[in-house]
Order: sequence, then C-alpha cells, then structure tokens
Amino acid sequence: MIKLVDFSKNEKMRFYYGGNAGAKEAIYYDNAAWMVKYPKSTKDLDNPQISYTTSPISEYLGSKIYETFGMPVHETILGTRKNKIVVACRDFTRKLDDEMPRWLITEILVPFHDLKNSFMSSDIEAYSGTGSETLLDEVLATINGQDELKLLEGVTERFWDMFIIDAFIGNNDRNNGNWGILINQKSGEISLAPVYDNGSAFFNKRSLAQMQKRLTDEILMQEDAYKTATCAYKYVGLDNEGHRINPFRFMREGGDADCEAAIVRFISKVDLDCITAIIANIPEDVGTLAVMPQIQKEFYIKLLEIRLRHIKGEIE
Repeated sequence: MIKLVDFSKNEKMRFYYGGNAGAKEAIYYDNAAWMVKYPKSTKDLDNPQISYTTSPISEYLGSKIYETFGMPVHETILGTRKNKIVVACRDFTRKLDDEMPRWLITEILVPFHDLKNSFMSSDIEAYSGTGSETLLDEVLATINGQDELKLLEGVTERFWDMFIIDAFIGNNDRNNGNWGILINQKSGEISLAPVYDNGSAFFNKRSLAQMQKRLTDEILMQEDAYKTATCAYKYVGLDNEGHRINPFRFMREGGDADCEAAIVRFISKVDLDCITAIIANIPEDVGTLAVMPQIQKEFYIKLLEIRLRHIKGEIE
C-alpha cells in the first residue's frame, strides 16, 4: 500500500500555473519544484453527486498507467495538503541553478495549441486556422506539416498512442492545450514533452452510489466503458458541424493505418495485472479523508477490463 505524502509544511513558491481544472500551487519538495493540484468543487455543476471531483486520484492513476506502457510521463505523487487529497506533479520545465539560489526555466513548454496556431493548411477546405480547434483532419495536418513538428521523430506515434491510452483510462480531455513539445533554453533542442494532465480520466465527478449502481448493471457498465465514450477530437458531420469522436467506434471502424499500428502497440504492452496492482495499492483512506474506497477500485478495474476486451475485438 502506498503512503500518501503530507505536503502541509512544504514551502509555497511564487510560480503560477494556468488551467481550469482546479486550484494549483507550486511547492518545494525533494529538491525540486512541484505543482500541487487540488480537487475542484462541483458546486457549479447541475445536480452534483459529490462536493469535489476526484481529479487528483485520476491524475495520479492515469499517469501511473501511462508509465506501464513505457511512455514518458510526468512524475506524480499522491498526498494531502490543506485537508484535501492532492496530487503533486513534478515541474519538468524548472530546476535549481547550480551556482545561485534561484530557479531556472530550462525547458520551454510549447503546447500543441500554439504549434497549430502557427500553422496554415492549404490542403484542407475551410481550415479553421485556430489553435484550439480539435477537428481530427486539422490536428493530423498540423502534425505532418508544422515546421517544428516535422523536425521531430515519433510525433504521429505519440499522438495515436495517447489516443488509445486516453480511451482506455477514459480521459476525454486530451485537447490541444495539454500535450506538446519542449524547447531547451540552452541548446535549442526540441523534444516531445512527457505526457501530462490526466486528471479528466476515470469519471472524476462520479459518486460511489453511481459507481455501485453501474457495477450491478452490465448495460450501464458497457455504456460507461465504450458505448457513450467521447474524446476531445472531432469529425465534421453532415451538418458541417464538429462532433466529438467516440474513440472506440473509431478504432473499431479502422481505416487509419497509424491508429491501427497504435492499437497493435497497445495490445502488445498492456499489463492489466500490473495496473490492477497499482489500483489495489492506493489506500482506501488516510485519517478522515477518503482516498479510493473499495467500490471505486472495483468500478475502475471493471471499466478497464471491459475496455481492453473491446479494443482486442472480443466484444462488440
């Protein structure tokens, strides 16, 4: 069983992080800078079943599952701070100066959003020209045509590997702002950033009662696992509007050689026993705070089992 880290006494630093998924703080821990992510209040949601999302658990678990595939991913630690369950994510863009007591930004993180914003495609009719648009044709055109991305090997493979693994963990928010490249400040070298921002995985707004209901209803479990799944990427429908893709339907229909190759890679690397052990090793509670109760563990494991069978073509 893993032990959660008590971050209550760790120094808060004057770094600031964006995003709308909840409050964030920069802290000093283990000679490094870490971003602490808090669970977000659900008070603005319609008919919320829980007071706060379980996004710190989702971030931690999603990232650990990425690790099992041998994917470069940011380092995460589960802990507590201000009487909340939090996840600390190591800041891979900063390090302490060896000569002076200051922090240096050693790597510039450039999200795919900004790379796409700099790219204009003449191959797509009515190309939007915006970094935030997630139409799949535009995203793939940017990967294949944007100047910096053309210098990198493995960008296409990274995109499709994320597409499959995100579907597997239920992360429906891999938008253009939460993956990208790193530019080394000193050498100018360009590399793919490690995978980060997995907090939207595993239905982080579900209550235990909702999970329990689904565990006893195979139809609801299949709907949650793959039938009603969506991702951030879109296709243009007959109404000329963008519609979110169901990644499992997209995989099943086939037709994209790069996606099909990623499915083969996924199946060759997935280790459900290892992933189940990761889930089992998360404590049910710490003090008076719930971490991952048994029902939640059973729900997550069953979701993954069903999704894996579907990706393998064992169930329709």
